[in-house]
Amino acid sequence: MSRADRGQYAEAVTCLSEGELQDVLRVAEPPICLLGGWAVHRQVTEGFRDTHGRDYIGSRDIDLGLHVDEEWTADDITDSPVSETVERIGEELGYSRGRFGFYQQFNRDTGERLDDNQARDLASHNVFRVDIDLIPDTTKLDAFESAFGFRPPAEPLLEAVFSNQTGEPLTEHVDWSVSGEARIAPPAGLAAMKVRAFPDRDESHKRLKDLADLHAVLWYVADYDDVRSATLEHLTDEDLAAFDAAIDSDLYERTARLIDVDGTVIRQSIERLVQ
Repeated sequence: MSRADRGQYAEAVTCLSEGELQDVLRVAEPPICLLGGWAVHRQVTEGFRDTHGRDYIGSRDIDLGLHVDEEWTADDITDSPVSETVERIGEELGYSRGRFGFYQQFNRDTGERLDDNQARDLASHNVFRVDIDLIPDTTKLDAFESAFGFRPPAEPLLEAVFSNQTGEPLTEHVDWSVSGEARIAPPAGLAAMKVRAFPDRDESHKRLKDLADLHAVLWYVADYDDVRSATLEHLTDEDLAAFDAAIDSDLYERTARLIDVDGTVIRQSIERLVQ
């Protein structure tokens, strides 16, 4: 793996992102759900530490699941907890509006916040960006787009988290203050999301992180076969075929170096999933 790829998840970057995550969860109005890399980190670190004697790699971006009722109009959404979350991230936390949510740029050396002009004046390797992607639990987002001016990617697997409380309370996985109503996406759901997202990833470091996260969720949370079976319930043969076709030996090797784990173990955990 290149030094540039590894630098995307340097400790200084992930520690700052985790601090931003705490701020996001402080201002977000439930119902909300943590997913993505930080949800993986929070659920696998104990098992990873037991095996390797260190914490699992942190994340850089923040993925926040939101409940959006399919019947809501634009006016309904404007009066909903979703609107409060959107407004607070922009106004209280000072994040800029991005393609699928919000972003903030930082000086890699000092952690100082940068506006777009300041970021352009620095060398690219001295700047990193934290994205907050807002992920609704439905694909019916015309009203959302009308209310907020952007159409985020949907994750229907989150619907069960909100309607059936399939995800655990986030308070069980963090040691800082967070609403008791906040949830964390379950391991099988996280694994399925990683499989489905992987073929469309166009950034090298994110493909590596997805592969690492998938292995970690399968391997370090609970019994492998139990997690595998639950994950497969969310996936089609087409999902698995597209995922399998997008992986090669080089990706396995670079992923192993990213999290400093035996590449054979990673390959075996992934290949057992898709067989």
